[in-house]
Amino acid sequence: MSFLKKHPQYIFRIDERPQFIDDLSNVNEDSTELLIRGKTKNIERLKFFSNLTKLWIYTANQNEFDTILSLINPQMLHIYELRVDDLSIVSSLKNLEVLSLEWNTKAKSLWDISKNTSLTSLSIKDFSKLNDISPLKNSSNLEVLQLSGGNWHSLNLNTLQPVSHLKHLKYLGLANVRVKDETLEPISALKGLRKLEISNQFPTEEYARLSVTLPNTTCNYFQPYVSLSTPIEGKDVMVVGKRKPFLNSKVDVKRLQKYEEQFKTFQDKYRN
Repeated sequence: MSFLKKHPQYIFRIDERPQFIDDLSNVNEDSTELLIRGKTKNIERLKFFSNLTKLWIYTANQNEFDTILSLINPQMLHIYELRVDDLSIVSSLKNLEVLSLEWNTKAKSLWDISKNTSLTSLSIKDFSKLNDISPLKNSSNLEVLQLSGGNWHSLNLNTLQPVSHLKHLKYLGLANVRVKDETLEPISALKGLRKLEISNQFPTEEYARLSVTLPNTTCNYFQPYVSLSTPIEGKDVMVVGKRKPFLNSKVDVKRLQKYEEQFKTFQDKYRN
């Protein structure tokens, strides 16, 4: 799937990172890729890097974040470990096509994404205080969207409703995401969605609904249960749905049949 090549996880692979730059004073201004820190010295020289297309930034506070973003306009940007509550300056990046923001302990809201008219791929991961993603509805050209919690905290959202406006979306990833209303119904509006990657944290009925409303979308959980590549204490099957069990495909045949029937009942409800 060619659109997955736009996924930030693919574009910002660790094995493709350049070396950390601790001081920009002697760096070639024709550089197209850089990896810097918030505290990199002579950061003001960034404004002379007119060919810069791909930038990694590690560990930035609000002042460093605002300073760096005021000096650049890359096509691809990855920022890891932000201590930033105001993201508004991101809207000034008119050339930005791919954006990855990971690990921010302060931001409670996003920015005016409508001004990032070139943005087609966005990843927001481990924003422990973010609940409202409403600005997403104004992102007119997004094709790839990843929303993820972190290792220790879920991404706790009020609703997925803003996602329903992303009519060009081809890939949606939701990992360790909890939604207050517990519904995936807004995703039903994404008729062009080709791939949905999601964790098993929602009621069974929500996955069954999407399996009917999105017939052209691939998703591992559009079925009653999935096989595990590595069994867990003799259990080789995970039943789809929040708080559903792990079972053994040979020992628990009758129980699995009941889950199949339940899933089909939910599907019939939405077909009708």
